[in-house]
Amino acid sequence: MFKWDPCGLVCVCMIYLLIAYADYVILIWLLLPTFGHSIWTVFHGAVFNCLLATTIVAHTRAMLSDPGTVPISSSKGQNTPNPVFSSDEEDESDEEAVFRHDHLNRSSATEWTMCTRCDSLRPPRAHHCRVCKRCVRKMDHHCPWVNNCVGEYNQKWFLQFIFYVGASSAYSLLVLCLCWVWHDAYGMTGIKGPLGENLYHAKVIHSIMLAMESALFGLFVLAVSCDQLGAIFTDETAIESVQRRGRNYLASSRRPRNSKVAMMKQVCGPGPKLLWLIPCANPQKSTPRYLRTHNQLAHFDV
Repeated sequence: MFKWDPCGLVCVCMIYLLIAYADYVILIWLLLPTFGHSIWTVFHGAVFNCLLATTIVAHTRAMLSDPGTVPISSSKGQNTPNPVFSSDEEDESDEEAVFRHDHLNRSSATEWTMCTRCDSLRPPRAHHCRVCKRCVRKMDHHCPWVNNCVGEYNQKWFLQFIFYVGASSAYSLLVLCLCWVWHDAYGMTGIKGPLGENLYHAKVIHSIMLAMESALFGLFVLAVSCDQLGAIFTDETAIESVQRRGRNYLASSRRPRNSKVAMMKQVCGPGPKLLWLIPCANPQKSTPRYLRTHNQLAHFDV
């Protein structure tokens, strides 16, 4: 589900350009001048490019996968028990709606609601995204770096994306340190090499740029990973955290806490844990009880 969002498209282009630049610096300016055509160049180049390839695959799946978009309802408020209508202001976010309706609407998080912004009959824990202009099941946030919402169906790909970005950043810093430890002043890019100081200064500039890119993105995805894992382990998305602080949840809305492994299985699938790291394996998740289709709701009487 590709989104034509200008901010998201700029962020996606930046990601692919930075990935290409990092690969260029690692291969052309670090590995080949330092280790030549030895086995170490092949080894480090293959490992780094495998990390980049899995990063691109995970990013592509997180960007193009359906995050859990709720279908548009053909009839408002029909065929559902006790529908609760959400805010009808187009520019109002779910967080703002929570605080505005805090004392007017004390609905439980286990109820179906009718979104008046996209006319969708949404199940519990679904929220409206102002960028996508649709409601998304178990929406955590809209991420411009993947140009998509992070929801129930693509959270695994998003976790894999930030994991492999962190792994690629760490490995690029490792290669950078190794190449400068084994740097030869009389080599191709050495200060006393056959091509002079200009090439050496260019190598220094590229190394600094790569170190800054790797450090910044590594720290960024580390913070995002902690936030995502915390949300998974507590079974509470960012929007639900705002709702809880807004006192919009009733005691009946609280969900029982499971183990951390069980919570990870809900996101990544119940299969072998090795599949959690493979961006080509689809998570095998059972359909929750509240994810009924409109046809399944037809037996309810209003």
